Amino acid sequence: MADDSARIPTDAQITTTLARCPLFRGLPPDALADLTTQVTPFAVHPGMILWNQGDEPLDLVVVHSGQVCEFQPSRSGRRSVLHVKGPPHAVGDIAVFDRRPHLASVEVIRDSVILAIPAPPVVTMAAASVLLTRNVVLQFAGHVRTLAEQRADLMILDLARRVAKALLRMARHTDPMSVDIGVTVLANVAGGARQSVSAVLSRLERRGWLALEPGRILLLDVPALHRYAGLDPADSTLCRRA
Repeated sequence: MADDSARIPTDAQITTTLARCPLFRGLPPDALADLTTQVTPFAVHPGMILWNQGDEPLDLVVVHSGQVCEFQPSRSGRRSVLHVKGPPHAVGDIAVFDRRPHLASVEVIRDSVILAIPAPPVVTMAAASVLLTRNVVLQFAGHVRTLAEQRADLMILDLARRVAKALLRMARHTDPMSVDIGVTVLANVAGGARQSVSAVLSRLERRGWLALEPGRILLLDVPALHRYAGLDPADSTLCRRA
């Protein structure tokens, strides 16, 4: 197993990730430097649970590398995945700022480095910073919009089109564009059974729109996927940067 200490970022790298995080974007260098002193970085591995639904919000987490997913478990054992997040996005912000228990559990799905920031200094900084407060409002608005879109998709789109839209939403701007998750997580995101999602992916692969690799899906014909999902091919907001 690789030495986890080799993956722990320097203070300068931590500050760079915080500056890129939408929640802290635009903060002055001195504020970012102060925030960096509060960070504890951790190397974490697939399957690790950062917190469970209902836990008290002790830390705000920023993903420095890798991927985590926020999900709500059901009594049947199936999961409803709310978000799959990679760098430089924050996780747990809703509970930290409304000071109520977490609405969802968070699991690591790829080898990752996370930056844990105790909740109190983040809340204190937000109370004193108009810019940070604005960023918090924008983050919350983004959460509401995403959940509303996902609810509408479940009602309007069939599974195959939900899969296509989920792939576009999570794709990284590599060449070719890729989605670095397995079929199980994708099924939880799209709201379908694993076997059904596997069948959808096989059909899309036969059309030449994507290629399946272990733990990764390559998007070979992005315009075709946009059309299939009923999206404007010119809309790049669904895809995230590598």
